[in-house]
Amino acid sequence: MPQSDIMNSTKISSRLGVLDIGSNSVRLVVYELFGAHFTPVYNEKVLAGLGRDLSQTGNLSEAGKVTALAALKRFKIITNSLKLGQVLIGATAALRVAGDAAEFIERVRTETGFVITPISGLEEARLTAMGLIASQPLAKGLAADLGGASLELVRVQGGKAETGVSLPLGPFEVIGKDLSAFTGFEMATFKAAIDAQLAKANLDKQRGETLYLIGGAWRNLASIHQKKYSYPLKIVQSYELSVEAASTLSRWAYTEGRDELLAWPSMKARRSETLPYSGYLLEKLIEQLQPDKVVISQTGLREGIVYDNLSETLKKRDTLLDGCRDLARGNLQAVHFGDPLFRFLEDAAENFPRSFDPDNENRLRKAACYLAGFGKGLHPDYTPELVFDDILYAPFSALTHKERIYLALILFNSYTSKNFPKKRGDIIGLLSAEEQKAARIYGTAMRTGIVASGRSIELLSVLKLTLKDRELGLYIPKHLSGLYSPRVEYRMNKLAQIGEFTLSAHSN
Repeated sequence: MPQSDIMNSTKISSRLGVLDIGSNSVRLVVYELFGAHFTPVYNEKVLAGLGRDLSQTGNLSEAGKVTALAALKRFKIITNSLKLGQVLIGATAALRVAGDAAEFIERVRTETGFVITPISGLEEARLTAMGLIASQPLAKGLAADLGGASLELVRVQGGKAETGVSLPLGPFEVIGKDLSAFTGFEMATFKAAIDAQLAKANLDKQRGETLYLIGGAWRNLASIHQKKYSYPLKIVQSYELSVEAASTLSRWAYTEGRDELLAWPSMKARRSETLPYSGYLLEKLIEQLQPDKVVISQTGLREGIVYDNLSETLKKRDTLLDGCRDLARGNLQAVHFGDPLFRFLEDAAENFPRSFDPDNENRLRKAACYLAGFGKGLHPDYTPELVFDDILYAPFSALTHKERIYLALILFNSYTSKNFPKKRGDIIGLLSAEEQKAARIYGTAMRTGIVASGRSIELLSVLKLTLKDRELGLYIPKHLSGLYSPRVEYRMNKLAQIGEFTLSAHSN
């Protein structure tokens, strides 16, 4: 796929569109990019069902073609009006294999101007893996992307994707158009056909690693699991399931829960009818892979297309830190303040308790520093709670649920000495008591630096927080000794109290 000129430009911020033309849906997503971080600012999906008739006729659905073409005409008007620098197109299994695909592609070109080149199964697997890596750079395991007509499998590790496989195991390909009527999951011939396809992927080599699930059907199953068990953080991205929980969910989806799924409130029938099969296929993958856990990815092909078009320079940037810079844009209290604040805290923070490995802990701490002052303009009585919620649900990449809550709690404690936000005890409960304390200490230390410096970058750069043998101190140059005030002393006492440190006299 050719690289976008936008991505190779010197601009750190830009916009582009992605058209995802799949076997079940046609979707336009407009992304805003800031460094390596990209956020969907417009997302429209039409369940056209182009591949609904593939297994019976070998051709695209006639009704699907009408719906898809109408959607693409609308999307053309929108993208022209937005003056997007580029619209990238990912056309997958239906337009790859249908007998009348070429005819439909030409009609789309004539009537909309969109030039579609279907991507191969191997390329789809690679781009899907790139989408996973874009949001979870440390992902290690097997990425499984289930679409309407195909299943892509590819192993990822160290920010790279191995050569994957594309198997004709989407629900339209295996079952056909009458998904909601199908009940033959226990048929020996049905099982044998799927087992034969999965055997081509040599899954034994990936046993015991994490299984990453990509695709709308599996995301919807995960969302339903959250509702059934009252999981407090309503975010599907990076939602983790134990193998036992995933196995129970998958079997429920095509057995006793089948009718409930098909009638699930607020879900379109064209989406809900794919869920029993997606549960069955998940069970088969778990049986063969025996993964250590199952993780949901909300990113896949579309994000992979964007990430693949980033320049190599942008790919090397930290997507979380760029996301924090993006969120703080326009806030003069935060601009250029993050790095000095991180350095002010760095020596003492080496001896603070931590919740993650050192590199990851420092990444989260630096992200918090980049967001210092994010609550400017909010009512002071509600700032801590509002900041907590904003960070908790911000469109950040590269965060597990625990890391997301931890980051939000750090920012909360940079504004208040309260333990955690009101009415958020269920979410905070996903962190251990030790993890909660570590977040409180760092957030309180951030507040100490903000108060001591008066938010002056110049002053913050010459101050230093110290912690040695559990004795907490604040270094202030002699010519600036007037900075030490009762308010600063109060903040130092608070930090010492929360961290159970001994407070030394400030030095200069």
